Formats: sequence, C-alpha cells, structure tokens
Amino acid sequence: MDLRLGIAGGALAGFSKHRWPADGPARELLGYLDDLHRAQGQPSMARIAKAVGLVAGTVSAFFTGARPIGPERLAAIVGYLGGDAEHAEKLRRAAATDRNDRRAGRPAARSDLGWTAAADADSTTRLDVILFDTPVNRLNQPELMVGRQDMIETVNAWLDAGGRVLLYGLGGAGKTALAATIADRRIDAHQGPYVWLRTGNADEDVVLDGLARCLTTALGTGATLPPAGDARLLAIGRHLSELGIRLCVLDDVWNATALHTVLKAIPAGVAVLVTSRLKLGIDHQLEVDGLDPAEAVLLLAHHAHEDGYASHPDAGALCRDLRYHPYLIEIAGYRLRQYGLTPTELRRDVDGSPHDLEMPAGFAAQGRENGRRLLDTTIGALHNADARAALAAVGALFSGTITPELLSCSLGIGLNRSRAALNALVDVSFAKRSAGAYAIHDLTMSYARTVLRQDGDGAKTAITAVRDFVATYATNHDVIARELDNVVAAAGRAQHDAVEDFIAIVETLATGGYLDTHGHTLALLRLLDAAIDVLRTRPHTERLHHLLSKRGNASFNQGDFAGAVEFYRRAMSLAPTAQRRVIMLSVIAKALAEDGRYEQAEETFNQAYALADAEADAVGTMRILEAYSVAAFRQHDYARVRELTERGVALSRVLGDRAAEAIFLNNLGSATFELGVETALRYHQEAMAIATDTDNEHILALTNRCVGADYHAQERFEQAQRHFAEALRLYGRLGQTQREAKVRLIMRQFGYLTVS
Repeated sequence: MDLRLGIAGGALAGFSKHRWPADGPARELLGYLDDLHRAQGQPSMARIAKAVGLVAGTVSAFFTGARPIGPERLAAIVGYLGGDAEHAEKLRRAAATDRNDRRAGRPAARSDLGWTAAADADSTTRLDVILFDTPVNRLNQPELMVGRQDMIETVNAWLDAGGRVLLYGLGGAGKTALAATIADRRIDAHQGPYVWLRTGNADEDVVLDGLARCLTTALGTGATLPPAGDARLLAIGRHLSELGIRLCVLDDVWNATALHTVLKAIPAGVAVLVTSRLKLGIDHQLEVDGLDPAEAVLLLAHHAHEDGYASHPDAGALCRDLRYHPYLIEIAGYRLRQYGLTPTELRRDVDGSPHDLEMPAGFAAQGRENGRRLLDTTIGALHNADARAALAAVGALFSGTITPELLSCSLGIGLNRSRAALNALVDVSFAKRSAGAYAIHDLTMSYARTVLRQDGDGAKTAITAVRDFVATYATNHDVIARELDNVVAAAGRAQHDAVEDFIAIVETLATGGYLDTHGHTLALLRLLDAAIDVLRTRPHTERLHHLLSKRGNASFNQGDFAGAVEFYRRAMSLAPTAQRRVIMLSVIAKALAEDGRYEQAEETFNQAYALADAEADAVGTMRILEAYSVAAFRQHDYARVRELTERGVALSRVLGDRAAEAIFLNNLGSATFELGVETALRYHQEAMAIATDTDNEHILALTNRCVGADYHAQERFEQAQRHFAEALRLYGRLGQTQREAKVRLIMRQFGYLTVS
C-alpha cells in the first residue's frame, strides 16, 4: 500500500512549535516528525490519530513537544507517515536520555531521600522516587479512608507473603490513597522501609535511572551503576537489599513494558504493590471500585463539612448518581460546601452526567478537574482504535453490557477484532467480562453516552445493529439471551422510530424459536402484541399468521389455555396452507383439552385428522399425533397415549424426523411406566383391602409401603407420605425394627421425614 497516497487529501494541519527546545536530541526528533508530516501533505492530527489508534489531542501533543512519545506510538506514527521507524527510535532514545539528564539537574526536585523528574504538561509523564522509613507519605494519603478495610487486610496478607499485588481501577477510585495508607501502616507495624515510585508513562531507562539515583543517595556511596542491561538490574536489587527495603510501591503505572523490566530488578522476598488504571498481569489483582453506599454518604458528609448530610434523605441517591466513585463524591462534597447546596439540589446539577461535575473554581490537580478529565486520560492511553469505537457503540446502545457478537454487527468487524476491542476495555478498567458478555463500568457508560456517542441518528444506528445481530444469530438463542436487554430496548425504540426494523426484530425472535426455548417475558409479550397490532393493518397475512400462532404458544405455556385457543383460532383463519391449518387444529385441540373441554378437543382432533387424510399430509398427521398424545396424558388416558405414540414413532421414522421420534419415544416410555404403576397400584390396593378385612397388620404394613411407593412414582406426594407414615407406624408397633428403619430411610431420602 502506498501510504503517501493513502493519506493524501483532506484537511491540512500545521501545529505550534513554541514548546520545541532550541536544540538537542528532542528537537531533532520533532524536526524529523515535522519533515515526515510535511512530506505527506500535512494531514490533520485527527486523521493521523484515527489511523494509528490514538486521540487527536495526544497526537498533537507529540508533534508540538508538549508530551514525550513512547516507542510503540512513535513506530505507529512514523509507519503511517512513511518514515524510517528504526531511525526515529534512535532519535527517541537520545531524546529520552537527554530529557532524563536535564530533569535530574533541576535542584528544586531533589531531596536526600528521593528523586523527582519534573512533570511535563501531561501529568502521566512525572516520575517520583522516594524512600520512606517513617510513615509520612501524607501527600498521597486521603483526608479520610473509608470503606476499604477489607481490601487493606487482603492486600496485607499478600504482601506479608512477599507477594506482588496490583490495585487497578478507574482514575479517582482511590488506588494511590489506598497504597499509601497500606505502605505507611506497614512502617507503623515495624515491617521496614519502602520505596515509592510514581512511574507514570516514563520509559524503563528513566525509571531505572531514577530508582538508582535514589538508592545511591540513600546509601551515601555515590557509586556509579552500570548504564544498562542485567548488571544494572542486579545492582539495583543489591542496593534494595542493603537498605533493608521490604516493600516497593509503583504508583500510577502507565507503561507496562517499563513495569515488567523494573519488577526484574526487585529481589524475591521484597513485596511489590502496583497501582494502575491498567489491568496488568500481576500475580494478585484487586479492583478498587465504588464505595459501599453507607460509606459513600459518610465520605460525602466529610467533604461537605456537614455531618447531617450523612442522614440526608437524598444523600444516598446523590452518591448513587455519582456511581459511588470516591473522587466524584469528594467533588460533590466541595460543591455542597462551596455553593451552599443540598444533596437534592446537587442531584439536579448531576442530571445523568456525573463525569462532568467539576471541582469548584478549578481547585484540583491538573487532569483531575472533573471525572471527564480522568476518563480522557485513560482514553488517550487506549491504543486499540476498535476499543474506542466500541465505547462509542455502547454509548449509542441501550444497556450497560455488550457481547462481541453485537459489537461485531454494530461496527462491521470480525468477531476476533470485536473480542480484542472489548478485552482492551478490560485492560484499562473500563469493562469486566462475565458469562460471555462485557459489562461496562457505570461511570464509563455515562461518559460514553454523553461524550463519545454521536447524537442524532445514533439511536437508529443502534436499532439497525440490533436488527442485524438478531438476524445473524437467530438460531443461537444463548447469544440472544445475553443481549436481551439491548434487544428489547432497541425493539421498543424502533416501535416508534423504525417500524420495519421493529417488525423484523420481533419476527426473528418469534419465528426463529427464541420464544419457544427461552420463554416469554412480559416485555417480549408486549412487543409481540404490538407487532401483531401493526401487521393487522397490513396485507401480510402469512406474517401475521405466524406471530399469532407464537402468541398462542406463549399463552399456552403460561397456562392461559382459553387465551391460547383464541390466538390459535385467529391464526388458523389466516393459515396459508392446508398443513398449517392441520397444525393449528391440533394445537387448538390440545389447548381445549388442557382447559378441560374434552368433547370439543375430541371434535377438533377429528377435524384435523380428516383434513390431513384429505391432503395425504403425513407431516400434519405426525403433528396431530404429538398434540393428541399430550392431551391424552392430561386426561390420564395412558392406554391411548401408548397407542398414539406407537403410531408416532413409526411415522416419524418413515419421515426421518429424529427430533419427533425422540419425543414420541419419550412419551411412549412415560405412558408404559404409568400403565405399569397403575396396574401395580390396583393390585396393591386389592391386597390392602384383604389385609384390612382379615385384620392382618403385617400385610397392612407391607401394602401401605408399596402403595406409598406407587403414589410417589405418580408424583402424588401427599398420598405417598400418608401411606409411608402408616407403614412406619405399623412396623414400629409390630417391633419389626429392620423394616421400620428401611421405611424411615426412604421417607428421609424422599423428603417425607425430616431429620430430628
């Protein structure tokens, strides 16, 4: 592919160079990118971003020098612009080394126990390395730690065993605060000093260099560490051991590759605690999510400086609106205090967009002005372009969950790409996978709905996606079941906005067998009724016929047999073929039998037989036999059931219908069983009558036990319990302890006798 041709045309983009250094390696790298950009006709930042899977603001920051660029992103951009990736990487490494040296020379950022690389405009690039031997990490601890005691205990147990632990979750969930609290408490418990590294997005060389500087300063040796390779990692490990470090905390990790390398330098037995918005492959993982509702209102009251808010009637609802997110609750507390609001009034301000709630007067660290900024930062780190498209698609849909199958239909991509996109959302704590579907975090969901989705035709696009999904997976009922919330909501919206899509969705659910295999919820029945109402006004009688027959099935399965009869009769009046009329007569007769109208059922079955015979319809006859055998079962006419199912087995074998054959064989077995039990019960009851006439308690005990077993086989449980109990009483009275014990055991196994 000719990349030059691929990006030609469209908007031209220049960018500001006032942040560029006057000279040095960083300017050489930026100059090379500028040359490539110009050679390709200055495509817009948005166009480049879309091509390489980034957001436009991030790409712009790379080109203006506001943000250093990592190796993977550099390779993607240079590759898109048709440059030399190897040459660009050499320039990037030189720039990173130069930046590291310049940062280390800033005296305001140095201390005896730590080393800080000053932050660029993007706070994720800041590097802090501090050694703590007293519990004074107050800058990272919260004013009030609530609702995390169970997590603290769990993490401490892992750390006590020298484990490596990851605290992951959305920005502002309290991961850093939790880590600082745990680390300081471990010093209080005399478990030794710890190193705190805030690594951000720094490269591994920058992180290792910063850690080495901190350790050598603490040791007072001034020794020069090896510049790279395993020797440097081993030297860092020795220094950690010499200082008696028992815990390394790596906070706010964004560069997974750098973390992987740093972990190699930490000796076995030194516990590690990592915090990140990324879900990384650390041995022990714990998600830091929303607070418990009771703890959330306490935190709200604390930040509002109003204890009474802990019991305010709307405080709990406000915290729920904020998804119990600790930092959003902190912002809410400040707003309550700053503007003299009540929780009721602030709920109106939230109005379904908790991520837009801002800290009053911008009194917050850069990038933490509101929830949106926290999420923007994570979106910027999301390399997978499909994943961002997935968030937008979810925002346009109706439920907080999505399957790879529905996403595939929504974005028009393959299932593998769809799964990869959703897994990428899991990687940044935006989603969780459960039972084949992905649940999007509540806060991320509100962000996606208001920020990422495209308004206007968004709902129709979602409806179309659901229609295509239902059609594609019409026979995969388990997949449809996982998306039922989206399916029902889309059909409900389409009922008013896209009627043809509405009919298509409901028809597919009904005729594709989903309603038969997974039942009929009230919402689905309402949609089915609405679709029937629409089709009544149209000339499509065959489509209406099928929906009416399915509606009859729903009523039958719900036990509304009279309603089923009416729906089936309306369907029969529109039956397109003689065979469909035979089938409708069969199910009408079956419903009449269930409703206790046996004479009408018999007449209707006869009509069905006559029509099937006249049409020489073997398939229709088989369906009559199936329905008739069910009706005979309900009348306990097991001899007729046996006759009908024997005919059904023979006919299904002739037609090669294995499913029907299995149904007939199953019903034939049940009929034969019931006939056997009926015969046994009749003989046992005759024997019991003789024992009663002759006053023979031994035979009475025996026959009561047998009659109890007969009734149990017939699932007539009250009668079974009564006869078993009588047998137990008689055996006890007769002193037949072995037989008494056996009956007692049977009654316990069947649930007729509780264990005392």
